[in-house]
Amino acid sequence: MMSVSVFKLPLLIILLLMASATMAKEESQYLLTEKTYKALNAAQTLMEADKFSAAETQLKSLLDKTESSSYERAVVQQTLGYLYSSLEDYTKASSLFQQALDSNALPEKVSHDLLYNLAQLLLADEQYNKGIVMLEKWLKAEVSPPNSAHVLLASAYYRVKNYKKTVEHISVAIKNDKSVKEAWYQVLLAAHLELKQYKSAISVLETLITLYPYQTSYWSQLSALYLQQNKEFTAMAVKMLAQRLELGDAKTLISLADMYRYLQIPYKSAQLLTQGINDGVIPSDLDNLNRLADSWLAAKEALKALPILEKITALDGSGESDLKYSRVLFGLEQWQNAEDSLTKSLTKLKGKRSGTALLLLGMTQFHLNQLSQAKASFTKAVKFENERNQAGQWLRHVDNLLSEGESDAS
Repeated sequence: MMSVSVFKLPLLIILLLMASATMAKEESQYLLTEKTYKALNAAQTLMEADKFSAAETQLKSLLDKTESSSYERAVVQQTLGYLYSSLEDYTKASSLFQQALDSNALPEKVSHDLLYNLAQLLLADEQYNKGIVMLEKWLKAEVSPPNSAHVLLASAYYRVKNYKKTVEHISVAIKNDKSVKEAWYQVLLAAHLELKQYKSAISVLETLITLYPYQTSYWSQLSALYLQQNKEFTAMAVKMLAQRLELGDAKTLISLADMYRYLQIPYKSAQLLTQGINDGVIPSDLDNLNRLADSWLAAKEALKALPILEKITALDGSGESDLKYSRVLFGLEQWQNAEDSLTKSLTKLKGKRSGTALLLLGMTQFHLNQLSQAKASFTKAVKFENERNQAGQWLRHVDNLLSEGESDAS
């Protein structure tokens, strides 16, 4: 049976809701007689004392004294429904909630909340199709539905084998919640497998492995899925990694990320490293940040690599990271940022690597139309053997442009 958390509203809260609706609308149909109010209050006192049998007898007697489809009857039906839900008699509770709703005698806000409770009761009573209809109706009228509603719907849809709807609602819950439950990923995984959406299932398993690396069943499932897709080498690599779990969470996940990059699946490597670092499983040190940046670059996601590379420059005093960062900025044609970064790299770099930075700096300054500065950079670059030819060509080109400019000026 599906677990359900039904709201057990004290009678006082129910009556306050009714009173607020009365004041808002100032309509007499939302008023209880003093006799009915006292009887309901007495029943509530019995319920709070766990004297449910006595409370049931009193409420049934009160129900017989109310008029059909009246506001008072709807309130009594609602209260009696809460009593049965407390006793986990969901069939009787849902029947009374439905009667209260069908009367159209309750305020709109109370009816809306009661609809959600009714949907929960129907699902708890394994009346999945009816519960789904009610919950979908409630969802359409709710401004900001809680994630629990989407989780409940996803579970219900799974029970009736509507796996597409299961994926839809559990995905919303996962996207909107910062502390996703493991069970939610398991529901998503099961639905993808039922739909034979193996690539999506692999993605979910990779997330589960990142969060719960010692759950060997996830590794086995991942290996099996790769094997099912005729990726024998990847399946074997995953299986071998699973046998190395004693190395620790970080080392295992880093090995998995390295494997993806080796198999020329750098995007998966980057995703795995990103999640591991964000979750605090993988240390955010120089080596791992370089792994992450290289993975994004290999996946041709330079914009995603950029902030990682910028962070790396603060951790590396050699200037190599600044040069690498500069190359990416150059490739993205962010000329001013590239010039700043290259200038910074030259304060750290030593030996032959300075020639590389000077050549790139000259080219960057050329694109910024800073011809005099470019000439100075190329003049320095020609002193390095590896850059001599290319820097010399650029230098002659810049000299010609500068000469033409002087001629035009004269």
